[in-house]
Amino acid sequence: MIRYLTMIACVTCVFGTMSLNSEEDDPGTTRVEAILSQLSEFFPNDTPINLQQSPIDNLYTVKIGSQVFYVSDDGKYLINGDLYDTASSENLTELERENVRIDYLNSISQASMITFAPPDYQHTITIFTDIDCGYCRKFHEEIEEVLDEGIRVQYVFFPRSGPETDSWYKAQKVWCSDNRQKAITKAKRGEELSNKVCADDPVQDHYNLGLMFNVQGTPTMLTDKGEMIVGYMPAATLRARLDSQ
Repeated sequence: MIRYLTMIACVTCVFGTMSLNSEEDDPGTTRVEAILSQLSEFFPNDTPINLQQSPIDNLYTVKIGSQVFYVSDDGKYLINGDLYDTASSENLTELERENVRIDYLNSISQASMITFAPPDYQHTITIFTDIDCGYCRKFHEEIEEVLDEGIRVQYVFFPRSGPETDSWYKAQKVWCSDNRQKAITKAKRGEELSNKVCADDPVQDHYNLGLMFNVQGTPTMLTDKGEMIVGYMPAATLRARLDSQ
């Protein structure tokens, strides 16, 4: 959260010092280029930045990483908050976030996830999990019930304690096991795994994705529509939630 708030503060500083000449700008191109130029100078080159017209005149949608903000067309004011359509009651900002999450999730290879799938499934959830998380363990104890509800589960690692900790090493041991499904099940039961090591485990990539999504705890579930569900949920309740999307 500190990283998130710091980023907001920094973005506000950028826009607070910007001054765009509305009389000389081409509304379609020059203004957008001016804002993007300012952002590109401030943020690292590898920071994804996207700017587009919002549903409100004179207001732009700014996507920085997985975060969504709004900025006035003169670059003076930055808004951190949700935008609703009063006619449809839709949270337009959350819809933008969901699209961004899906894009970033698709950048992670499914081969780097540990997947449990029934023969026929109607929904897929991707779960940020921690081997030592109590409610992650409870969810996995009920994995057969989840599969019976027609839900495919894709696990990605998010050791809450961070790199070079016991939880992190457990995630690596799971990945380096010959049978990852059995290994994650054993680990979530508190059983010891062998100290087998391997190259190129995905734990760091998964953890970085969780940070980008501002994951605060586990389990955190991401639906195939991009909705984020935080916390444990029984299988039948989860299926009902997914059906309602």
